[in-house]
Amino acid sequence: MEILSAISPPRPYKGAVVTLGNFDGVHLGHQRIFSRLVERSRQMGGPSVVYTFRPHPVKVLYPDRPLPLLTTYEERAHLIESLGVDVLIAAPFDRDFAKMEASRFVREVLVEGIGAAEVLVGYDYAFGRGREGNPEFLRRMSRELGFRLEIIPPVRLDGVVVSSSRIRRAVQEGDLRLANRMLGREFSVEGRVLHGHGRGKELGYPTANLAVERELLPKPGVYAVRVFLPDEETPRGGMANLGTNPTFGDGVLSLEVHIFDHRGSLYGKRLRLTFVERLRDEVRFSSPEALVEQLKKDEAFSRKLLGRETPSR
Repeated sequence: MEILSAISPPRPYKGAVVTLGNFDGVHLGHQRIFSRLVERSRQMGGPSVVYTFRPHPVKVLYPDRPLPLLTTYEERAHLIESLGVDVLIAAPFDRDFAKMEASRFVREVLVEGIGAAEVLVGYDYAFGRGREGNPEFLRRMSRELGFRLEIIPPVRLDGVVVSSSRIRRAVQEGDLRLANRMLGREFSVEGRVLHGHGRGKELGYPTANLAVERELLPKPGVYAVRVFLPDEETPRGGMANLGTNPTFGDGVLSLEVHIFDHRGSLYGKRLRLTFVERLRDEVRFSSPEALVEQLKKDEAFSRKLLGRETPSR
């Protein structure tokens, strides 16, 4: 996949099929758009082009509005590439770019700059100054400039529209089953293993203390997880505690993962975790012994759960 960091490529593509959006999470709704994008580009004989923005426009226009993203830019690019897209354009977004009229963007960037012969957008997408570039506006512009337009309908699960905001809320509430269904994969975090207090090893449950590089984390608690180790193709099962370790009074949020059947040091290595299901709240136990008894139950349940789940790739 060709990746460009520019408002438009050096020269127009021939017969490009283009979609626009932020695509945070690359969830089932986005995947439907990309599937159709790739299908149409093959039918048209031109490249499939995803046009997105970096940073997310909300981060620039409303810096005080909290918007923890589901994916980093690098994760988003990797996921888009895995779906067969030919070109990813990540346009640098700033306040000057935000002032561009939608009509100018369509004419100068989409048609003249990229060479769009066809444009696909989600049913609720809008762009340009004042979000004037909605589907109805694009219909008018397509007639005027001669490109084909297709509006992609939403994906629903149990009657609920799949959206980045709904998934974000599910993750924050600890409903990883719903979040994972809407994502079409397991929600993941990645980070480097740091030195911790070493309490887990003393309790018989050694843990890797992960420095997480993620804006969005699940609700604090204990989770069944899969752990992707460096140089290992198959993930290992495990359980993770996201919280402040109230039994020991740490008071600082941390993510610690116990990896089943693993021996050896992981300090300094990068790990990726995928969250399968939330097991329980973090609890203050009366003693380390009481904590160990609960950890045994958590391990048994996690192993049973992970044994009947399909690993995420």
